[in-house]
Amino acid sequence: MSKPSARRQGERLTPQFGELRAAFDAKRARLSPDAPDEVDPALVVVFDLAGSVKDFRNATDGIEGLEFLSELIGDPCDPDDDFHMIDSESGRTDKPVQHSLYLTMSNAKALDELLRLFKDWQADPSASFAYGLGKFKTAFEQLSAIRRWGPEDRIRETGLRDLWQERLDIIGQSVSTVMVEVELWFRRDSKQRTTAQAHVEQVISSSGGRVLDRSQISDISYHALLAELPIQQVHSLLADGAESIRLLTTDEVMFVSPFTPMSVAPPTSEPVSEACLPPGERTAGLPRVALLDGLPFSNHDALAGRLVVDDPDELGDNYPLAARHHGTAMASLIIHGDLSADSEPLERPLYVRPIMRPHEFVAGHEQMIPDRLLTDLLHRAVKRIIEGEAGRDPVAPSVRIINLSIGAQARALVRRMSPVGRLLDWLAHSYNLLFIVSAGNHLGPVTIPAEAMSSDESARSAVIRSVYDAVLVRGILPPGDALNALTIGATHSDNFGDIDVPDTAWDITHQDGPAHYGATGPGVDRSVKPDLHHIGGRALYARPVTPPHGQEAVEVELAQTATSGPGLRVAAPGRAGATNSTLFTVGTSNATALVTREASRLLDILEAGSDDADDAQLPDPLYHPLLARALLVHASSWGEWEARLRRELGLTNQLARRHLTALLGYGRLDTGRLGIAATNRAVLVSGGLIARDQRHTYELPLPPSLRARAEWHRFTITLAYMAPTVGQLNRYRGAKVYFATPDTQLAGGARIDAEHNSVRRGSLQHEIVQGTRAMVFGADSTFPIHIECMDDAQRLRAGDTVRYALVASVETAEQTSTTVHDEVRTGLRQQARDRARGRVRS
Repeated sequence: MSKPSARRQGERLTPQFGELRAAFDAKRARLSPDAPDEVDPALVVVFDLAGSVKDFRNATDGIEGLEFLSELIGDPCDPDDDFHMIDSESGRTDKPVQHSLYLTMSNAKALDELLRLFKDWQADPSASFAYGLGKFKTAFEQLSAIRRWGPEDRIRETGLRDLWQERLDIIGQSVSTVMVEVELWFRRDSKQRTTAQAHVEQVISSSGGRVLDRSQISDISYHALLAELPIQQVHSLLADGAESIRLLTTDEVMFVSPFTPMSVAPPTSEPVSEACLPPGERTAGLPRVALLDGLPFSNHDALAGRLVVDDPDELGDNYPLAARHHGTAMASLIIHGDLSADSEPLERPLYVRPIMRPHEFVAGHEQMIPDRLLTDLLHRAVKRIIEGEAGRDPVAPSVRIINLSIGAQARALVRRMSPVGRLLDWLAHSYNLLFIVSAGNHLGPVTIPAEAMSSDESARSAVIRSVYDAVLVRGILPPGDALNALTIGATHSDNFGDIDVPDTAWDITHQDGPAHYGATGPGVDRSVKPDLHHIGGRALYARPVTPPHGQEAVEVELAQTATSGPGLRVAAPGRAGATNSTLFTVGTSNATALVTREASRLLDILEAGSDDADDAQLPDPLYHPLLARALLVHASSWGEWEARLRRELGLTNQLARRHLTALLGYGRLDTGRLGIAATNRAVLVSGGLIARDQRHTYELPLPPSLRARAEWHRFTITLAYMAPTVGQLNRYRGAKVYFATPDTQLAGGARIDAEHNSVRRGSLQHEIVQGTRAMVFGADSTFPIHIECMDDAQRLRAGDTVRYALVASVETAEQTSTTVHDEVRTGLRQQARDRARGRVRS
């Protein structure tokens, strides 16, 4: 990147420093006359840098009165004469310049010190700064602007203006208040947090609003208020701009987001079908899976004796049976799977904590508790399960898997992790939990060209194109953006059987393909999200009425199939207390519940261990949540999806694989490959603790039956780790664990599926190498897998380690070899004997 000279930076930035000085003077003038003279007002100062400066936050600690608050991804900017990208061969380019925003809380004294440093740098760019302040020299070189954090900054990423405009257009004057989540800058000092909160609460109350909930979670640097504001604030923002609302000009405020508690409509208000279900048998043992959702119908034949319901908020006292749809459906899917498939139920009880309640105004609907911050609600719920609360013992410390088939009905964010996503990342890391989370549903109509109605095939292609083009507004919903969670999308699949589609409906989704109602990725920083897709239920669409001549587009809406199918058959509350009612549902929630069921079955296998004394022990239970996560993804692939979507979307350029990764994640889960090997496939699992700058090498024995044979074969490697996180930084991961690119030459193949850069951006790396070239290797040869650990957002301290799980497999077609499993097993046993002899000799 080409940067301006120190002299040019002085010309550009000296006036901006002057504006900051004036802002401090103006704020001091507004202080109460009886405020002590030593009170130095503070403002949030934004360092807008072209590019980024590693460890810049450490430099801010060297200036008294300057406190680092956060780092955000800035908007890419068109190049100009001051900042532009240069190619080593062609010179100046038109490539956009990526920006980073570094936000600090500063008082006037700190600003004076900054200005002194800036002037010293102007006078002599090579001058030495005091210890710890050297990063400021680099920052001054790249400083595009220095300014206050303003009203527009507080709402730009949150979608507040758009949602308020939409609400006003739809509801008009029928409501008197709106709800917002006010996220405050998290100050390191608790007294400063208390003072800031008191001031913001005073601002809210003085405008006619009221505070409904408060939360401080220091482990994720979260400080927020849930507030109700008068509708006049909406009119003011839309008519006069963000500056007209005092809350949006308050320096203690970081972001103001619209707060809309997730609301779930009942699948149907009609009578539901009955199922001949055997009475529930009371399950024994301790719960392994927790469901945080609506309150289930505990006496349903499918659920009786199988639930441990924990309702500390006493929501069940006013939760009519007719509203208990979502929790009942999710519990049914976790315990039994799709009831159309007649599967064996889980053997352990399911822990259930209701975090939804009946909708206040709409009969039969359920919603997240509307006067509680979702981040705080989940934090308290999980701590109660694992750690206990208010001095009491934990209620279900045996839980290792938590199902969240719920989410925030908020704008999907891709430039910063949501607060609830940060919470799940920290909880997973701290308590060694596997969170399985739905990617979210976008159930609104899909717009297609009117001419595409000519045939089912053309409509199908048009809907796929429409979903692809709308990827930004159909993004992953929080907390599906969480890095350490397994985020689930849905496939157009179920066990309903053949369907006779009526003339009024369309089946315009490819069988077993990604469901159009599911949210699409990527995740934050282009990480792979959703992680995988699983059965969500087939959704039919209402066939649009032929539009009048000249109308260019039509809207395609979901058809109602709850009573007739298709979809996943689930337990449902019945009329007059019936305990055997069922209905059909679709959604990523369903897929999430089914994946949770598979994860629990994987833990059964891992805990059972091996029956053969000659085999090495399976990894310690410490690694089981990560191993379940890795095994689920290991059994996933794109299959035929790639060729079909490349063709239908016209993806031919070099970025095609990146775009497909955002849509498909790691692909569709094949449960037939879960927890088992085969004669033609060997699956190896391991777990470990790795420190900074370490390398762990695993040697996968190569099967002699594949030597020099030009037949189809595949190597699959999956690595999952518990990433420590740093909530204030863009890079977010405290450390990065990855395996080096597999040796495709030795493997006799090429990488397929997910784009090679995206797979290393999260905490779950999954790579497949397959081919038909003959592999050339000698006797006792191995396929090396190198696991490495390096610092990312921060430096891992000496003695700190990162927990990871590794799954690797090698396979071929049955007609090629049926001895792969035994050959690899023999090779592993030989490795173990060689190591044992080596220890004896040493």
